[in-house]
Amino acid sequence: MSIKAWLACVSVFGLFLASLLPQGPVRKFKPIDFPGAVETGTVSITSSGDIAGQYTNPDGSVHGYLLKDGQFTTVDFPGATTTQLAWMNDRGDMVGGYNSGNGNHGFLLSQGTFTSIDQPNAQNTIATGIGVNGDIVGVSSGNGVNFQGYLLKQGTFSPVVFPGPSVTFQEPTMIAAGSIVGGYVDNTGVHGYLFVQNNFQTIDCPGATGGVFLSGIDSLGRMTGGMTTSDGHQHGVLIQLGHCTQIDVPGSIATYANSINTLGDLVGRFTDANGVTHGFVFEQYSTGSPLP
Repeated sequence: MSIKAWLACVSVFGLFLASLLPQGPVRKFKPIDFPGAVETGTVSITSSGDIAGQYTNPDGSVHGYLLKDGQFTTVDFPGATTTQLAWMNDRGDMVGGYNSGNGNHGFLLSQGTFTSIDQPNAQNTIATGIGVNGDIVGVSSGNGVNFQGYLLKQGTFSPVVFPGPSVTFQEPTMIAAGSIVGGYVDNTGVHGYLFVQNNFQTIDCPGATGGVFLSGIDSLGRMTGGMTTSDGHQHGVLIQLGHCTQIDVPGSIATYANSINTLGDLVGRFTDANGVTHGFVFEQYSTGSPLP
């Protein structure tokens, strides 16, 4: 299981793009719960409002889902015992990971057809994000333990590995407009990162003494993920124009933001006071003021 699933996370285009973003907090909140599930999470939302996520049944089985026009559809890789849906792009292509009893494999679901993704010589492969052009990012491991990031572009795998001798975990999570976001763990804690033009940039937020992990990026450079403050509380985070904005579902004990679409609709997951995880969407979300 990747850290992204459990830590259930900056391009500056100038004042012109800032004027295109919604002004003032709107925060039209809706919870999302797959019928009969004990836990639900949302991972991405398209520009047309289609939502992808995953849910857990009472028997502990994990499945992906698509929420389209108010109707839920289960997404399961054929023959798999577990299907984890990680992302859906604006074309409706989905990626994630599955297990059929012989290790973890990545998958692509495009135009109704499933395709396995396995990096050569890897025991385990997981796909975590897919851009609108079909580029895929994820992680793989040759020994089943030490996972490294990859970019799969036009059928060719290339490494995406945050440098540093103290890095113990790293994961690219999403790609958009040639920029990759993710997170890593080193001897100083958990950090987000942006990888663009072959350069890594660490992404941290003020007050996030417990770390930052990023799960999404869009074509405007807006990044989404989670941050943990000194009180141990996990909050969602939206980063745009160099500012971090904390996101909390009212009454929740933990919130994580996974993605934002072109309309400003933001999705993620939250944990309620009873310890139950739900998905959510904030429609036409606006950041309001940045964190101090």
